[in-house]
Amino acid sequence: MRWSLTLHVAVVLLVSAFAAGVVAVVLWLLLGRPLLPVAGALKPGEVYDGIKIALATVAGAGGVVALVVAYRRQHLNEVSEEREHGKYFADRFGAAADQLGADRPAVRMAGAYAMARLADEWLQERQTCIDVLCGYLRMPHVPDPPADEPGLTTWQREREIRKTVLRLIGTHLRDDSPESWQGYDLDFTGAVLDEADFRGARFTGGDIIFIKTLFVGHDRNQVIFDEVEFADGSYVYFRLAEFRSGTVRFDRAVFSGGWVTFDSTRFTGARVNFRDAAFSAGEVRFEDAEFSDGLVDFAGSAFTGTSVSFGEHRLESLHVTAPPARFTGGTVDLSRTATFTHPPRFGLHTAPEGLLLPPGTHMSHLP
Repeated sequence: MRWSLTLHVAVVLLVSAFAAGVVAVVLWLLLGRPLLPVAGALKPGEVYDGIKIALATVAGAGGVVALVVAYRRQHLNEVSEEREHGKYFADRFGAAADQLGADRPAVRMAGAYAMARLADEWLQERQTCIDVLCGYLRMPHVPDPPADEPGLTTWQREREIRKTVLRLIGTHLRDDSPESWQGYDLDFTGAVLDEADFRGARFTGGDIIFIKTLFVGHDRNQVIFDEVEFADGSYVYFRLAEFRSGTVRFDRAVFSGGWVTFDSTRFTGARVNFRDAAFSAGEVRFEDAEFSDGLVDFAGSAFTGTSVSFGEHRLESLHVTAPPARFTGGTVDLSRTATFTHPPRFGLHTAPEGLLLPPGTHMSHLP
């Protein structure tokens, strides 16, 4: 549509004339190359046929011009409608963002729902809407409730909004969600999570970032990854995260591919359950993790194919080595695993205090 109307019509007429010539030649060849009549005096019927051909040619040219004009008008209408459609979504995006930044908690809560609804409908900018919701969770938040009554009320209201945002995200990661957000990036860097339900979510692609995230619970089973699937194509980072208190559950989680890293993570007081989890493919890394308190429980888990590593790891591209996990007081309980055919890698000669292995298994038996 960058061409002028005159140029557009001229080009289409030339193309039409060329196409008509090609068709005429093809028909002449298909008809056996009939001889053309010798020139002479025109008969009345031939004159009438010539007039018909001329009129048909003029009508065809007029039709081509009309089609070009109609096409350009339709295109401009579609562009105008698309711009109006984009402006409509942009206005909704601005309104939802303003609500998320409002002073009143109820308005912020409405903004969370409005942004999630917009992400469902605005496919072209769905990632942007998701980024805004994750960005809200990255805003500073005090992990522990304040002692004074007004501060406690404000903290509880903000906590409810954050729980709502996490619930909206978790719901859209399940297979039964009408609008799936699976495969999109989620960035929770530095967020404080004290209650989140990702139960049944499927991480099928994209970067899921929990770097420097603080998991702190005030009741049992605050953060739930039960029956989550970490599938091929997903990259999940718990790097430098801290599991401080409460319970974080990965019960019946399936590690069927992808890459999940807990490197440099600190387990300083929380109970982290991997009960009945299935480690069948992909990589799970705990290099440089620190177990100083709390319990990491693998009861009933099956290690059948996933590369799980607590040992040092050579990063060839960076020419550095990630040190092995450190056991300085916490407990990693592998004593009740269901299947140990592909055990984790520790790279240690003796089991450190706090590492419980299945009966009959010695460190020398492990890679």
